[in-house]
Amino acid sequence: MQRSRVMLRGAKGFGWLDTYRKSPEEFQRFTIPTPFDWSKDNVQRPKAFFEVSSGGENWGRLVFELAHDVVPKTVENFKRLTTGDNANKLTYRNTKFHKIRKGEAVMGGDVEHKNGDLSHSSYETRFIQDENFIIPHSSRGLISMASVGVNTNGSQFYISLSPTYYMNGRCTVFGRLVEGEDVLSRLEKVYTYRLVPSNDIVISDCGVIEPAAQK
Repeated sequence: MQRSRVMLRGAKGFGWLDTYRKSPEEFQRFTIPTPFDWSKDNVQRPKAFFEVSSGGENWGRLVFELAHDVVPKTVENFKRLTTGDNANKLTYRNTKFHKIRKGEAVMGGDVEHKNGDLSHSSYETRFIQDENFIIPHSSRGLISMASVGVNTNGSQFYISLSPTYYMNGRCTVFGRLVEGEDVLSRLEKVYTYRLVPSNDIVISDCGVIEPAAQK
């Protein structure tokens, strides 16, 4: 029974099972979906934007509020990839949304091959560790790190199209969509073949807006 509950929360592979066996209480503390209050304490958070385009047509802008107060290392990695301010000069600019799972998530962020094959952090190491799983995948428009197991966060990300609780305990949520629902809806409706969009949809520009610049 305990193992089945872990699987329902999204634990994947022997790495997750080992983590659970070592400390079930600690594992559950980070994976049980509990509400997260984004407006609590009136925290001023940085924002990041993606300008989305396809075939030379500008679709508009996706703007995300980044939870630097909850997952500072994960947010810093994302910001460095958004601005290109890192030693490897990796950036989300001109990368593609390479997969769209209807009703589930939009995937992007391959800063190397731009086709979903690879993921690399903004640091020298390819991956960074799972910081925590405090924010649950409880609504549409959440952005989280895409991983292939324990501590495999690089550059790829998911944007949720619905609550996806099965990703709790697997993927770190670090932000939410605050502007651009029309753009996300258009992404969701794109024709795909085996999850891949029929036409390239790219992040033509991107950047970070710090709290001081939002006033």
